[in-house]
Amino acid sequence: MQGSGWGWLIYNKGSGLLEYRQTPNQDTPADLGADLHPLLTIDVWEHAYYLDYKNMRPTFLKEMWKIINWKKVEERLA
Repeated sequence: MQGSGWGWLIYNKGSGLLEYRQTPNQDTPADLGADLHPLLTIDVWEHAYYLDYKNMRPTFLKEMWKIINWKKVEERLA
């Protein structure tokens, strides 16, 4: 995503599929439709990573995979 926003792993109740969506600024998948249920989100606004990673967003995202609570994501899907 270029600029500020969010990356979302969502469950699309209408299609029964997992999907990835990007939303700019303060938008959420709920803004995109009622059938979309967030399971996981990653904040890619600069304030989320700048103190630890400066302008290295790719490094921040790589490190996020080490701390995601997949059990919680699975619970949300269930």
